[in-house]
Amino acid sequence: MSDDKGDRFGRIAAKLAAARATPELSRAFGVAAHKLVLRPPLPEAAVADFEDRHEVTLPSAYRSFITELGDGGAGPGTGLNRLADMCGTTCTRPGHLAQASPYLPGPRYVDDWEQRHEDPPGPDRDFLRGTLKVTGHGCSLVTRLVVTGPARGRLINLDCDGPVGPYVVEDADFLAWYERWLDEVVAGYDTGWFGERLPLEEPDLLAVLADDLSPERRRRAGRSLLDLPAVSEVALTAIGQAVAMDPDPTTRAALLYELTWQRHDLRHRPDSAEAAADEVAKYARSCDPPGLAALAELRKLTFDDIRPELASDDLERARNAAYVLGSDFAWSGDEKAAKKLLDQAARRLLGDPDPLLRFHGVVIVSRFGLAHLHPVLREIRQSESDPWVLYYINGCVAEKTRSTGYTPDPWDAESPR
Repeated sequence: MSDDKGDRFGRIAAKLAAARATPELSRAFGVAAHKLVLRPPLPEAAVADFEDRHEVTLPSAYRSFITELGDGGAGPGTGLNRLADMCGTTCTRPGHLAQASPYLPGPRYVDDWEQRHEDPPGPDRDFLRGTLKVTGHGCSLVTRLVVTGPARGRLINLDCDGPVGPYVVEDADFLAWYERWLDEVVAGYDTGWFGERLPLEEPDLLAVLADDLSPERRRRAGRSLLDLPAVSEVALTAIGQAVAMDPDPTTRAALLYELTWQRHDLRHRPDSAEAAADEVAKYARSCDPPGLAALAELRKLTFDDIRPELASDDLERARNAAYVLGSDFAWSGDEKAAKKLLDQAARRLLGDPDPLLRFHGVVIVSRFGLAHLHPVLREIRQSESDPWVLYYINGCVAEKTRSTGYTPDPWDAESPR
C-alpha cells in the first residue's frame, strides 16, 4: 500500500472514530442503519476469487478500501453494501461486469437515457453493465461503482427505476467520495442522496455559478450553495442574479424553483414567484431552441410550445420535444381538443423513420390513454424491428387487460411522470 493511501486510510479511520463519538451525528441520514461502523475487511483471496469469476480487476481505490478498511457498513445512503451483495440480480451472467459502462463524467444523462444506452427489459438484458451497486438512498435511488469503461473507478448516481438518469459524481475515486461523505456528515450537511452536491466550498461554487460553460454544472453549483449548512447573503444574491441573467433558461427555472422552495432561506425569495416565473417563461420562449424543460419546470408548458419543435428538421430537437410531450406535458383545457392534438402528434411520431421518435409515439399513446390507436400499434408491430419500440407496444396494447396497478390521470398536472 502506498504512503498516500496509508495516509488517506488513517484519516478516514480517525474521522469515523471521531464521528462515532459525536452523539448528534446519530440523526444524520442513514447512520441509524450502520452506526458509523465498518464491517471487517475482506481477505485478498476472497477479492481475487470475485475478480476471477467476473473477469475484472476492481478499481484500486475501492479494492484497497475493502481489503484494508472494511467490506461494507458505514457509508452514504443506507450504508455500503458488501462486495458479495453488490451484484444483486444485474450481473448473475458471466461477463456482465467485463462489459464497458458507457457513461461519461459531465452532465447528468436525461430524457431517454435508458432507450439510448441500455437494453430493453427481457431475459437477456444487461442493465447497467460494468457497474456494481455500492449503496441505496431510498426507493430506487442508487449509487454504483464503475468497474469497466471510460469512467472506471468513479461513482454514478441514478434512479434505476425512474426518469433521473446517470450522473458521474465529480469525486476522483472511491476514497475521495467516501472521505467527502464523512466530512459532510460531520459538518452537518444534508447527506441524503449523497454525491449530488459539487465537492466544492462556497467561493469555488460561486465561481462555477458565474462562469462555468456547462449549464448543468451552473445549476448544480446553485443547488450546492443552497445545500451548505449556512447559506450566506452573497450566495443568495448570486443565485438571484442567475435566475435573472443566466443564458440558459433551464438554469433560470431550476434555480427559481430552488429559491421558492419552502425549506430554503426566504430572504431572497421573489416578491411575486408567479411574476418571476412569467419572466423566465418569456425568456425560455425567446430562445432558439425554446427552453421546453424550463417551461415544464415552471408548469407553463403548452402544446403550442412543443408543436414547432416536433416538426423540426433537427433530429435531436424533435426527440427532445417528443420526450417532453410524453413525460412533462399536462393539458388543463378541453379534453376532446387535447386528444385530437395528441392523436395527430402520436400518429406523426409512430410513422417516423427514427426508432426513438416511434418509441415516444408509443409512450404518448400509453400515457394519455389513446386506446383508439391500439390497432395502429398492432399493425406497426408486424414490421417493427427496434426492440424498445416493440417492448412498449406490447406493454401498451396489453393495458386493457391489466387488473392491478395505478394509472395516472394524464389531464392532471400533478400526476407522476
